[in-house]
Amino acid sequence: MASLNTAAADVLEASAVGYAAAAVALLQSPGGAAPSGDVGAWKIHLLQRVLDLAAAVRVAEPGIFARRMLWLRRAAVARGAGDVDLRRALLSLVAALRREVPGHLQDAIAPALQLAVESFDDEVPPRRMTLDAAKPLERIALRYLAACLEGDPQRATALVLNEIRSGLAPADAYMKVLLPAECEVGHLWHVGDVSVAEERVVSETTRDLMAVIVARHAPAVSSGRALVAAAVASNAHDIGLRAAVDLFRLGGWRCVFLGASIPADEVARAAEMFAADLVLLNATLATQLKPLGDAIRTIRAIAPAPRILVGGLAFEEAPDLWKQLGADAYAPTIVDAVAIGSRLVKD
Repeated sequence: MASLNTAAADVLEASAVGYAAAAVALLQSPGGAAPSGDVGAWKIHLLQRVLDLAAAVRVAEPGIFARRMLWLRRAAVARGAGDVDLRRALLSLVAALRREVPGHLQDAIAPALQLAVESFDDEVPPRRMTLDAAKPLERIALRYLAACLEGDPQRATALVLNEIRSGLAPADAYMKVLLPAECEVGHLWHVGDVSVAEERVVSETTRDLMAVIVARHAPAVSSGRALVAAAVASNAHDIGLRAAVDLFRLGGWRCVFLGASIPADEVARAAEMFAADLVLLNATLATQLKPLGDAIRTIRAIAPAPRILVGGLAFEEAPDLWKQLGADAYAPTIVDAVAIGSRLVKD
């Protein structure tokens, strides 16, 4: 079954443009009930859905594709567009794939498509605010977020640094103020309540502030343990990974943070060059699971190979997927990453 899934995923990826074009043609046909909006935008949308489907098929986790469709539906409903057009587009894609994909591969792609179509029968859960002003630390996070969105990153930075001077632990500043604020602004962007520019102000302020905090509070003497961390190729989301790296630093580790979208061979080269005890890899989207697996296989060729810990939103629907990809462990949260990574190296 695994080889069939791999073959199906390879075909989907190789022919994604053609499959998307076939789905758009069905949408535009007389009985297709074409959705509103620009045809070019729907071509891009359907191309990405084929790639999302390929990622779910490759690892035999149909729920990954359904979860992506739910994410899109929630955004559409929150922005007042509804999800009717998304459903039409998905049904056109299903019809195109049933017609175009070779018959012997249909069984591999059918479960993910069926689950995604059936999920449209469920209501989109209402989006709730993640921060509660009645809780002291979350109130600080809200004040930090407000200062950023008002275009005053200096005030936002001073607010958090003053809290640390008053006794807030640096790790708590990360986990209970900065990252919850990041999560909240991400939700606000998702539903269209803030612009890309506003979201970037928060993220860049957070990056700068984290650099100040870790520079001031990381111990001068290393514990002797070394970490190399990277967001895998095509993953541009690295702020959560950077936070995890900083928590390792605050714990006395020597850390090398490579940043976003790092090719597999470069991660392995860095792990060997810097004598890493542990490699931390992050994937945000299902389409990044293949490059993550490539990175793991490349790192395994190092002698002696470091331990490999993975994390990121790509694993939320399938938390046991790390075993299939060949990692040593999976960290569901940033705090877990430090605890599990330390245990891996100790063991």
